[in-house]
Amino acid sequence: MNSSPSENSSPVWSTKDTSSVGAEASTSGRADAGATVPSANGRPSSCSMDVALSRFKAGASSFHTLIGELVAATEAERKALEEARRQLEEERSQWELERQRVQTILHDVEQVTLNVGGRKFTTSVNTLRNAPNPSLFNAMFSGRHKLTKDEDGCYFIDRDGRHFHDILNYLRDGHFNYPGPVLPLSDASGSAFSGSSSFGTPVPTAADIKYLLELRAEANYYGLTGLMAAIDRFPHGLTRVARAAALNMEDSWMYEDGQDELVFTVDKPVQLLGVGLCGTEGGLTVEMELYEVDPEDYNRELATCCSAAQSFTKADGSVLRLMLPDPAPLQPGKYYMLSALIKGSESYCCEECLETVIAGGVTVTFQPWESPNGTSEQRGQFPELYIRVL
Repeated sequence: MNSSPSENSSPVWSTKDTSSVGAEASTSGRADAGATVPSANGRPSSCSMDVALSRFKAGASSFHTLIGELVAATEAERKALEEARRQLEEERSQWELERQRVQTILHDVEQVTLNVGGRKFTTSVNTLRNAPNPSLFNAMFSGRHKLTKDEDGCYFIDRDGRHFHDILNYLRDGHFNYPGPVLPLSDASGSAFSGSSSFGTPVPTAADIKYLLELRAEANYYGLTGLMAAIDRFPHGLTRVARAAALNMEDSWMYEDGQDELVFTVDKPVQLLGVGLCGTEGGLTVEMELYEVDPEDYNRELATCCSAAQSFTKADGSVLRLMLPDPAPLQPGKYYMLSALIKGSESYCCEECLETVIAGGVTVTFQPWESPNGTSEQRGQFPELYIRVL
């Protein structure tokens, strides 16, 4: 029969040394420091987690570095491709411009034949396009319009061909070289023009004037405003307004006190082409201005219309002709002043001047005015004016 311990009996304790157990555990922990050792509840220890986290962070940092290098390399490659593309586009644009220039040159030197009123003229597209806008030729050969040739391969223009050679010559070099007339010399009294001009060119004939007027009409049709202005500089249709009854060559006119001035009006629209001045035994220079002035106060200038300057000698004759670079339009109802600053030798003097002169159907009235150097409506400078009646 089994006996059980009594309730008062003492427990039985193991006599095994616990220190040895701790030593074994310590030894086992050192041996497995690199391994994930589960804790008593089956989870990894904190030491193992730190090691793994450190390794993960190191790997992540290396990965980010590699990604950054890859992105930088990709961006550099993209920029290099963009630069190569830009250079390619630039070269393509340059080649296109060069191609267009070559085509333009080939087109400009292309010969064309114009049939102008039955007369044929051969020239280049470049010559015809020398005309500034707006002009008929520039519009015709701009490439915006389709032109039709006739059966002979010509472009027909329904105008008078007699003047077209002067039109073409103007388009070629921009100059109008018509050997037109210039004013002839007057005699010592200043009364009438004689046979030759002060520049050695012939006196204008009716045929010269007729041709110039016809040529101007052609220039207007073609839209060549520069040629029209060049024709207007020639004294075709010139009317001489002689206000001096006599030219005093015995007494001398001095230039000491400033400008010689003359105030005048016209009763019809005209162009002032130039003025006559008294000749000299030596030499002189002239700087002249044309002003529009206040009818109530001639000292008050309203506008400067034009100016001209020139030097003269005894060889230029008894009346010095100062022609304006461009005709100056004069209107009725307005007052104009000629103001000339003359320097140099003494000159002749015009006397017994008329206060009113009718020339070419135009009445020119010289107003009372005493200029600084003495010229007035009665004597002094400006023995003649040269106008064109419009």
